[in-house]
Amino acid sequence: MDKNRPLPPGTAFDPYRQQDFERRKALGFPRPLYKSTIPTPEFTKEQQAERRRMAGW
Repeated sequence: MDKNRPLPPGTAFDPYRQQDFERRKALGFPRPLYKSTIPTPEFTKEQQAERRRMAGW
């Protein structure tokens, strides 16, 4: 699993989703290692804009 991407959808990951987001936020949202088309709960326009603004990419 690419640690630079949000956790995949599924109830198994729900308890860890916010913690994972905060971890990636603290790292400055590093670029993903590979392209993906898997939709995740974090794939909203607002969150994408925040990531691009903070990461500079």
